[in-house]
Amino acid sequence: MKESVSSFLSNVLSVILGIAITFAVQGMIDRSRVRKDVRSALKLIRTELQSNQADIATMADYLDSERAAAKYFLSLDDGWTGASSDSVGIYGGILLSDASIALSDDALQLLKMSSLFQSIGNDGLSMKIIHAYDTCELIAAALNRHIEARNVRLGEVEDIRTFFTSAEGRKALRLISLQANPARISETEDLETAIQAIDNYL
Repeated sequence: MKESVSSFLSNVLSVILGIAITFAVQGMIDRSRVRKDVRSALKLIRTELQSNQADIATMADYLDSERAAAKYFLSLDDGWTGASSDSVGIYGGILLSDASIALSDDALQLLKMSSLFQSIGNDGLSMKIIHAYDTCELIAAALNRHIEARNVRLGEVEDIRTFFTSAEGRKALRLISLQANPARISETEDLETAIQAIDNYL
């Protein structure tokens, strides 16, 4: 009887130990999977922020070209003496192009919906990511307001020469030439800070 009780207890302990080991191993596997998922999500965030940075830089260059175009037309006399048709076409195309910017936040939304945000385990990194996307939203809004204001000033231009030699056209050109470039003055360092923090985390 003693042997059967001892054998029974031994079997029970073996089963309990086996269950505990199984749970421990499963927990390790789950934590490893979550860490892998977090790393993948952060890589997507980094790629998206880098893409947004590139889009902002492209728009900044465009707006610099826009100011240069306005200054070019302002430098011409009323008769446009010496103006080449190529320059007029290029600079006119810049000023009259339909530009806008839309910065992506798909990777951030995916991270939020997957509930992996809490699994990052680094509040500083999480805040830098959120701040970077807030900055993207502010930059996009400022750039699009700038473009919209420019479009209102230029209105429906049917003939470049007629419009840009008119008093209204010259005023619009002066305003465009003096406007600050929202993409240059915005705090794009927030994006770089988040990208570096993600690189350090990975």
